[in-house]
Amino acid sequence: MVYNWINSIQRYLYPQSCLLCGSNADFETRFCQTCYEKLPFNYHACPYCALPLPVNTAEGTRCGGCLQQQLPYHSCITALRYEPPLSRLISNLKFRQHLHLTLPLAKLLIHRLAEPDDPPELILPVPLHPRRLRERGFNQAQEIGRVVAKHYGIPLDSRLVKRTRETSAQSDLNEHERRRNLRNAFRIYGTLKGVNVAILDDVVTTGSTITELSKALNRAGADKITVWAVARTESN
Repeated sequence: MVYNWINSIQRYLYPQSCLLCGSNADFETRFCQTCYEKLPFNYHACPYCALPLPVNTAEGTRCGGCLQQQLPYHSCITALRYEPPLSRLISNLKFRQHLHLTLPLAKLLIHRLAEPDDPPELILPVPLHPRRLRERGFNQAQEIGRVVAKHYGIPLDSRLVKRTRETSAQSDLNEHERRRNLRNAFRIYGTLKGVNVAILDDVVTTGSTITELSKALNRAGADKITVWAVARTESN
C-alpha cells in the first residue's frame, strides 16, 4: 500500500518522456502507448535459437538451421527483433554510455519472459574481454542482467565466466570464421554440476557466441542452459 502511494507521487512529480518520441510515457515502460505498440516484438520465433519467423508460422516450429543441428543450449528467448527503433536504443546504451536505457530494455525482456516455467538457479551475463570492458567502462549484458536478476530473485554471477581471448566482431566474419574466432574464448572458474543456468545478453546475432559459451558451461557440468536476450537479429 505504501509503495503504491509513493509510486503515485513519483508519477505525478516526475512524469516520464517517451524514449522514442518525447511525449508523455508510461512510468514503468518509459514508452508512450503508441510507440510501445510499434516496437518489433519477437513473438513469432524459433523456440530454440529465437530466429524471427514469418507471422503465419505455427507455434513451436523450428527454423531450418535448428532442424539440421543440435544446439548446446536448451532454448533461446528474446524480447524483440534487432531493428529500428530498438537497435538505436541498444546502440546508444553500448556505444554512447546511455545507461538510463538499461532499465527499460531490461523491462522489455522481463515482459517477454513473464513467469518462466523452469526458472534458472543462476544468471550469467556474457562477459566482455577485459580490454573492451576498460574501453567501454561497463558490460551492457551485466547491467541488464542485474535488473532481471533482481526482478526474479535469481543470483547473478559476473565472475564465474571470463572471456580469455579478445575476438573480432562476429558480423564481419563468415560462418567458419565465426566458429574459429570464438574457439576457446571462454573459461569457467568453478563448477556448475547440476545447475540450471541462464545466459544473458543484449543481442543475439549469429548465435556463435552463445553456442561457444554454452559448450564451456556444459563442460563445467551445467544441467540446463537457457539463453535470455533483449533482441535477436533476423538472420544468421
